Amino acid sequence: MSDANSEHRERKSRSGPSSGSFKVARVEVQELAALAGAEGLVAPGTDLLSDELLVERVLHGEPAHYEILMRRAAARLYRIARGISGTALGAEGIVQTALVHAYENLASYDRQLRFGDWLSRIAIHGALASLQRGALPHPPERPRRRPLELVRQLEDAVDALPRRFRVAFTLCVLDQMPPNDVAQTLGVASDDVQVAAFRGRLRVRRELGMRFDDAESRAFGLDLAHADAMIQRVNARLGRAGV
Repeated sequence: MSDANSEHRERKSRSGPSSGSFKVARVEVQELAALAGAEGLVAPGTDLLSDELLVERVLHGEPAHYEILMRRAAARLYRIARGISGTALGAEGIVQTALVHAYENLASYDRQLRFGDWLSRIAIHGALASLQRGALPHPPERPRRRPLELVRQLEDAVDALPRRFRVAFTLCVLDQMPPNDVAQTLGVASDDVQVAAFRGRLRVRRELGMRFDDAESRAFGLDLAHADAMIQRVNARLGRAGV
């Protein structure tokens, strides 16, 4: 009898994570899908190094390590750029420019920030600058059409948000950046960011008329083929084609 109870406790202790954990794990797998395969690794185990250690290697004459950094950040940068810009083509250009700019200014990387957050700030400012120049016009309002898959419906609803709400929603909800960090990056009050994100989320919920928590984590994803093509274009702009 004791063996049976012991076996039951063991099975219980091995039970899987909650549905919320599965959600996070699924998102992490999608983000990691943008990582390079074996051809992207310049040395065994290099992909296990922290971003900051890879930055140091790049700065000390090993530029090939920058591709690992790009692949780690590509999905997040694309989600941010796509959410702010409202267009897929504009987002790719923003990400490419951000990665080029980061490489060219790597020596000025602020060590007080995580490297991924530093890259994100560059992409955010690039997307906002493009909007300011009018290079990325907001898409016209879409006519109502037959129901789409939930993630696509969410993406359409985010595209339709006013710019202020779209920026705050993208950074606070889709990227899950803390409002204080968003406020510091944008140079506005934290309360304004939280209000804009809340109102944006409320509008999206009303538009969809359903729960979309699971869709938030998958909106504006970047598949491996697009990540590869985008990073190859960045390498070409850096004069490192074929690396």
